[in-house]
Amino acid sequence: MQAYSYEFFAGHLREIFSIALGESSVDMTLVEARRRPPRVVAGLRAEPFTLYFKCANPILLPQKTYPFTNPGTGKLDIFIVPIGRERDGVVYEAIFN
Repeated sequence: MQAYSYEFFAGHLREIFSIALGESSVDMTLVEARRRPPRVVAGLRAEPFTLYFKCANPILLPQKTYPFTNPGTGKLDIFIVPIGRERDGVVYEAIFN
């Protein structure tokens, strides 16, 4: 797996990522990147962070790893979890520990 960082994703806020779903795809926007408290535990990321994506498609995707594609990042495999619905879409969370 590629070593992702908060700084990497913070540079792509408000960008659209396409997620391949077999024969079709959906688009999600990276709406927030949030730093989490640092950890001093062997095997965990020293500077964890959380990403929030929003998808205008009302269909709820189950939690799992999806191939995200963006012109500036290329293909990224990211595990997302749906965490809520808002008026303008479904919000998904990805935590990097």
